[in-house]
Amino acid sequence: MKYDYKNLFASQHEKFTAILGQDYFSSLLVDDDLSDSAVIISDKRVYQVGKLYESGVRFPGGGLRVSRGKKIVSLLDITGTASKEVSKPLPGSALIAFGVLAATLGLLTDVRQSTYIMLGIALLSIAGGVWLLIKLRKRYLIIEYAGGSMAQPVKFITNTELNLFQGILSDEKERLMSGTGELKECANCGEKIHLSAKICRFCGEEQKDPTPEESR
Repeated sequence: MKYDYKNLFASQHEKFTAILGQDYFSSLLVDDDLSDSAVIISDKRVYQVGKLYESGVRFPGGGLRVSRGKKIVSLLDITGTASKEVSKPLPGSALIAFGVLAATLGLLTDVRQSTYIMLGIALLSIAGGVWLLIKLRKRYLIIEYAGGSMAQPVKFITNTELNLFQGILSDEKERLMSGTGELKECANCGEKIHLSAKICRFCGEEQKDPTPEESR
């Protein structure tokens, strides 16, 4: 599939490196519309588009706050990544508690038929509660950066894919950092170019000679 990044990247000169997200093989970046959430790495920045999961905000019932939009972070601001499980224990725990209560009431009644009915209800409730506890547990890739973090669901992502994505992110940051000491920003387009460049290779603007402070 050929992706269209012109409406995604902050600069037309950025190069796509990697992508991670549910349904990303079929729907990502098609007409700038995402059915879920995705994290995209370019050679300069990290983007999260579609659903944005706020890892620092928790509801009382568990889970993460979700909004829609686009988040852009420079690779140089990334401080680390981690895999984390987040659960919503309230629905499952409530159902299990109801099952325990039903079982208790069933054992206390003197009517045998009522006991069987209450125990049956209790069994179903406890089983449903355990299923909910497992079903509502989700795994996220947390990408920490200066000033915050982004969380990406990775329920259907294998450990191999996840490790590869984290490795690519780390490699791209190291590659970018290795060249920042010899680069400067073009005053016209803002792209990074070599410190001694006379003409910007992106926009063709003639460059002024670097000051003594810039040359150090």
